[in-house]
Parts: sequence; C-alpha cells; structure tokens
Amino acid sequence: MHQLISTACRRTAGMAAGVILTGGVVGGVLLTPGTAYAGTTIDTTTAITGTTQTSTWHGTTLNVQVSVTPASGTVWPTGTVKVSDGSWGCSLTLAEYETSAVGVGNCDISNLPGGTYTLTATYQGSTSFSSSVSDPETVTIGSAPVFDVASPPLHATDGQGYSYTFQASGSPAPTYALGSGSPGWLHIKPSTGQVWGTVPNWGSSFSYSVTASNSVGSATAGPFTVYTGPGRVDVRTYLSCTSKVHTGQQGNCTLWVTNRGVNPARSVTAQIALPSQLRADYCGHSYFFNFGCTISGNTAYENLGTLNPGQTKELTVTFTAKTGFNLWGWHRGHRFTVRVVGSANSYGNWWFIGQRASYSTAYVTIIPWGFWW
Repeated sequence: MHQLISTACRRTAGMAAGVILTGGVVGGVLLTPGTAYAGTTIDTTTAITGTTQTSTWHGTTLNVQVSVTPASGTVWPTGTVKVSDGSWGCSLTLAEYETSAVGVGNCDISNLPGGTYTLTATYQGSTSFSSSVSDPETVTIGSAPVFDVASPPLHATDGQGYSYTFQASGSPAPTYALGSGSPGWLHIKPSTGQVWGTVPNWGSSFSYSVTASNSVGSATAGPFTVYTGPGRVDVRTYLSCTSKVHTGQQGNCTLWVTNRGVNPARSVTAQIALPSQLRADYCGHSYFFNFGCTISGNTAYENLGTLNPGQTKELTVTFTAKTGFNLWGWHRGHRFTVRVVGSANSYGNWWFIGQRASYSTAYVTIIPWGFWW
C-alpha cells in the first residue's frame, strides 16, 4: 500500500508544468481535461464561417459569423475577435464555454457601399489560448439599382418608331422591365433597358414606366406620359382663277391643297376669299351638289379632312363679276384687276410639329360689258 502511494507521488511530482489531458489534481485543485498549466497556451484556429447581407437606406449591412476552435481539449477560447478588410471592420466577443455555442460570435459592418471586400478575422488570444488569423474571405456587396439615364422623349409621331435606352447602375447588374399599364405595342430589352415600338395612328398619348431590378432591390423610373400626333406637316396651296371676265358674267377659282410632308395632315380646312367686286355664287362643281363646301359672306369654306403625304384635294367657287359705274370709276380705265386669296390650315396638328397654314393669291381682271379683252 505504501509502495503504491509512493509511486503515485513520484509520478505527480515528476511531471513538468504542462497539460493534463486525462484530468487530475494539482495543488489540491481538480483540473478538467484540456486545462493548461500556467505559462502554456493551446493553439487555435480562427475562421469566418459565413456572411449575411442586408440592404439598408444608407448602404449594406454585412453580418460576419466567426468561430475560434482549440487545437485540443474541451475548453473553448473566449475573448475578442476583430474582423477587417483594412478600411472597414467590426469586433465581436466569443461566446463563453458555459453556453452551448462556445467559441463563436458575429458582428455587423454597417453602411457598406457596393464592391468587393477581402476580410480576415483575428483572434486576440488569452493566457490559455494562442492568437490566430483566419484565411481571407472575399465578399461582394451588392447595391440596389439607381437610374442614371431616365429622360425619355415626351412627344412621339403617329406611325413612327419610338425608342429610348434607360440606364441604371447597381450590383449585380440590373435587368429591366416595363411597368404595369404600359401599352402592349411598347417593348423593352431586359438586359440593356432599350424601349422601342411603333406608335399607333390612334390616340393622343400613352404612358409607361420602367423598373430596374437585381437581387438587392429595385427602382422605378416614371410613369412618363408621351403625347402623340402627326409628324411634320407641310401643307401647300395653289390658287387659280378665271383671269378675265366681263361684268355680269361668271368665272371660277380653284384652290389645290397638297400635303408635302412625311405624315398625315389632319383636319385640313380650305377657304377662298373673294373681293367685293366678285359675288360668290356657289362652291363645288355644281350649284345643287356642293359636296360639303359652304359659303359664308363672300368666302367659300370646306373641311378637306385628312390629307395623307403627297395627297391633293381641291376647293372650287363660282363667282359673278358685279356691274355698276361706281364699282371702279372712270379713272380706272376700261378694266379693273382684283385679288383673290386662298388658304388652307391644319389646326388639328400639334404646334411644334411643323407648318399649319399656307396662302396663295390669284388675280381676276373685270372688263365692262361691251369692251374687248
């Protein structure tokens, strides 16, 4: 019995300060497995075990999860770990060994702009555990889309193409889509933000919006209201009248109206204004069939409707040269020349599209009855 005790004492006394891996008693204190003697440390391994990104109004919050693992034993390290990429960082306190999640922790790096960051976690160490540094962890921070180019044209031409390319920055690169309520004839290329389509020949406006989206968030440009109308209109007129007429006899004037533009001219109205020396009898080609033209006072009017590019329509008025000495007086000789004015306008077109009115003149010489031409 004394021999067994003596042998045990020699073994205990002969042990250098170190780690008792199987447990034991030193100086009357029970040591648990993995406990270090004074002056020794246990190696550790630090690792970044995960990251989580959350988009906020001012940037992205990155939550970094870290663990510190001992090389041996069942006692886990405690203390502080710092996470940094050299410019951005945060600190965390490891969970103590009394808890179920020992040797782990997490911290937030707030307001990170979009970009790529290389993070390392550094465990500060303690009297029982050595310090250690994790392997580098590369993290790409996304950013919600922001529109950089979003000022589309707000006027379009009937029957013509409408096109515009929206541009938004963001990480990952955003994709584009038309918003609800956009017209069916309008299209968008998701990868570039190009909007295109052919404007129909009906309606006076259309509205649309564009949304840019990525995994972080989305942004919407619009809605935009685009007003539509015919393209550049170039209404031209030419007036021709009977050049000479005796008093009491009839003559006529014809106004030709042509759209020389590249788009339809809408609501074209033509008129021929006669001077007082000529009396307007009727318009059109017959006294009984005037086909929509009217006479008001001494002026003939007609709504020609829509003139397509290159199309010509006409208005004709028949007049009678008035008689009477007081019409011109002896000082004017035996003939008198008067001016007739013809005009056409397209007030149904937008003011900014192009020409809306055209004027032409012609002259009629009135000769008293009984005189030669």
